[in-house]
Amino acid sequence: MDKRYWLLLGLTLLLGIFSGMFIQSQRTVVQTDQFTQTVSADTEHVLEVGGTETIQGFDITVHEAYISEEEDSRYVVVDLSFRNNTEEPKEIPLFSTLVVDSDGHASEYVSSYGDQRLIGGQLRAGGLRRGTLAYKVEPSSYYEFTFTNHKGKGVATWNLNLSDEKSS
Repeated sequence: MDKRYWLLLGLTLLLGIFSGMFIQSQRTVVQTDQFTQTVSADTEHVLEVGGTETIQGFDITVHEAYISEEEDSRYVVVDLSFRNNTEEPKEIPLFSTLVVDSDGHASEYVSSYGDQRLIGGQLRAGGLRRGTLAYKVEPSSYYEFTFTNHKGKGVATWNLNLSDEKSS
């Protein structure tokens, strides 16, 4: 009796798993996000500071960028804004941002930087949030800021026009 009970339970679980997989495979995917432009890695699509790109329902603008030296560390600080163009609140995905140097090394934002003023989280429909994000970097002759939609539907890149001479 005990073995038959466990066998019946196991077969029932397998049937449930396979029927769920079948039902899921029959669903069609409806895309709800509309994107005005998908930017390729081609250099002709790199925006300048002050430029705005629409990705993932956000108008993203890089207003300014500068280099900051603190405690033997170098940071690229990017002043940017997110405007939610959708009809519902959206999460600002700060993990989707990078600064890339001339050698192709990417840096993620440093949440412990002292003057970081952009906070992620929910942004209401039509809302605007502006602030700075800092990225710990190595010295380089070129830096670019990149926002990537991790759903694979868009990338925007800004040339930050920074060099070692502009350090503050």
